[in-house]
Amino acid sequence: MYKRQVVSITLGLLVSVILIAKVAYELSYDNFYRDNEQLYVVKTGWDGGKPLHGNNIYPTAAAIARHFSAQVESFTTVTEAYGKMSHGNKAYRETVLMVDSAFFQTMGLPLYKGNALDLANPDMIFLSESFAKEVFGSDGAVGKTLLYNIGGDYQPFIVKGIYADIPLNTTLYRPKAVISIANRTKYYKGGLGWNTGGNYQAFVRLKHSKADAEIINKGITSIIMSQYMPMDHYGKFGVKGIEVMVSPLRRLHLDNWNTVKMLYIMGILAIALLFTATLNYVLISLSSLAYRAKAIGVHKCNGAGTGGIFGMFLWETAIIVCISLALIAFIILNFNEKIEELIQTPVGELFSLQNIWAPALVVLFLFFIGGIMPGRFFSSIPVTQVFRQYTENKKRWKYPLLFVQFAGTAFLVGMTCVVFSQYHYTMSKDLGYNMERLASVYDSYEHVDNTLSLLHNLPYVEGAATAEAGMLGFPSPYPVNDNSGNMIFSPRLTFFDREFFNFIGMRLKTGKAPTAEGEILVNEEFVRAMKWDNNGVGEYVPEHGTVTGILDGFRFIDAAQMEPVEIRWSSGRGNVMHVRLKEPFDDNLKRLNEEMKKLYPQDNVQFTSYAKQMERSFHSERVFRDSIILATIAILAITLMGLVGYINDEIRRRSKEIAIRKINGAEVKGILLMLSTDVIRIAVPAILIGVVLSHYTGMVWKSQFRDVMTTDWLFYTGVFIVVLAFIVGCVIIKSWRIANENPILSLKNE
Repeated sequence: MYKRQVVSITLGLLVSVILIAKVAYELSYDNFYRDNEQLYVVKTGWDGGKPLHGNNIYPTAAAIARHFSAQVESFTTVTEAYGKMSHGNKAYRETVLMVDSAFFQTMGLPLYKGNALDLANPDMIFLSESFAKEVFGSDGAVGKTLLYNIGGDYQPFIVKGIYADIPLNTTLYRPKAVISIANRTKYYKGGLGWNTGGNYQAFVRLKHSKADAEIINKGITSIIMSQYMPMDHYGKFGVKGIEVMVSPLRRLHLDNWNTVKMLYIMGILAIALLFTATLNYVLISLSSLAYRAKAIGVHKCNGAGTGGIFGMFLWETAIIVCISLALIAFIILNFNEKIEELIQTPVGELFSLQNIWAPALVVLFLFFIGGIMPGRFFSSIPVTQVFRQYTENKKRWKYPLLFVQFAGTAFLVGMTCVVFSQYHYTMSKDLGYNMERLASVYDSYEHVDNTLSLLHNLPYVEGAATAEAGMLGFPSPYPVNDNSGNMIFSPRLTFFDREFFNFIGMRLKTGKAPTAEGEILVNEEFVRAMKWDNNGVGEYVPEHGTVTGILDGFRFIDAAQMEPVEIRWSSGRGNVMHVRLKEPFDDNLKRLNEEMKKLYPQDNVQFTSYAKQMERSFHSERVFRDSIILATIAILAITLMGLVGYINDEIRRRSKEIAIRKINGAEVKGILLMLSTDVIRIAVPAILIGVVLSHYTGMVWKSQFRDVMTTDWLFYTGVFIVVLAFIVGCVIIKSWRIANENPILSLKNE
């Protein structure tokens, strides 16, 4: 009995603690900034688009500070920069931000060394504490020179400061280095005015938090539209207006409804598993009454009171929980890499002092419920009933416990089937081109043709070509305008070099591939958007080109309804190098990256497989899939142990009845049916409820996908049958021995 309890609690606590800790960790995002309740992110919506996003026109934050000086303490505007650096013979590619001198003050990040005012000057760089140690060791970085790739060439930047590392639980960038935004005008010759587009992230630190934000949000949009917005410029791109607001940074992570849904579902899974493990512990304890009754009676006969018996069970529960916690600690410490791979969060961050309250609540819940329920049950039974009629009312306790376990099992199995099938459908669907053994890397090469030649000469490379963007998603840089210059739509667009179309294996519904400048491929959505009467081949799109072919079946990985797509032929080369490798793919990809490291030691070129890129695109979904599979395995094991305890008790309680039935001619199948009937009566409605809940919860989870796999009633019927078969199978296997045993032995034992 104790072994089953320890294993059951260990499995239940391990998975539910990890899930609850993950939820608490997600809720702690962006709380490490100083006075984080005063830190707000500026958001902009174009043409009434909802929700508003964090990409702003550069002077937006300055305008907010200018017109709301009574509310704004400080502001900063940042943008991501190219992240190539080198020192000595080592190359680095890290996240780098262009910032202004108010960055550290506004964000509330500790600046350990240096003066933030130096960020007003170009050619200065500040490093995070860990990156400074990585590059310069313990010698100290301030005052030393680091080569930084900017404007297409490496320039010497002087290290002027060291700042605190940004934790993992942030929605924003985690830059290893920051440079002055003045470098943008120096090296890229670009302006920082109102016509620069929405490519900047802006933040304001308010004086009085919520009240200040309400004042700003009431008036900022009208001020910007009336005094600053150059509509003569943006009107050319079809923009009719913008909306601006400030929003708490602490809410930024939870503004994503998909993240919130994921947290709700993970919380439900954790609670379902916790309840199942706790009630299973109670069930096993109650099932032990048959052979613990005399011991309890002896305790009472020797003067033990209700409180003493109750305390005995609390101590027993405490010891079992402590043993389980020791096993959990052992598992986490020895399999921390696997756990981190599963939940994509470092174990140290997951169980930090800041988040330990959530796992502690889980343990306390199991201890009190698991100790109080059986303790009260045993301590309240009089001595006479303990020795005589202790079996009469046990089922009214056991049946609800079994019901909850079966419903929780069906719910988790159903959710696992929904999540696994949707994830597999998303990752395996035909995207309209050949993805086999495909890898790519984004980089800028001085001599692209030389690089392609080198790749073609490698014996394990089947082919290589370039495109301006990866195949999983294209930008929308060039709108299609009507004869009056008004934008009709902005297609997803990329450039292929002369070999790429055949290399990537795209299909055409009609027409042919482009072979010269000014020739383009489009999809059927593009044809419909243009309202052409024919199939579109031969049509000319001003400032775009002549259509030579219509794509067949091409789609992006997350798209159910495709947007208009345009692919242009280019005599030049794109920035995304693609290779198709021979088998074995993984080994050859490793060899290729080692070769690239030798050829381009300063560039740190690393090819990534398309399968890995797709996994990254659905990172949170994969984490959730793996988590729910683990939870389902745990709950199946817990339910199995609960059933074993229940059947053992039933066999002990009804062994004389079974023997008499067999003496009177009952067959094995009749005995098995008798023992299974009570369980089936509980299981059928419980499984039905669990499957229905998994359907509705699964629909909520699938709503984050734009292309959803259809699951009909046959799918859930299959889940129902599988769970019921598992439960009945466990009962039959456990009852098989007693059903085939000589009845004389059972009567003799009685």
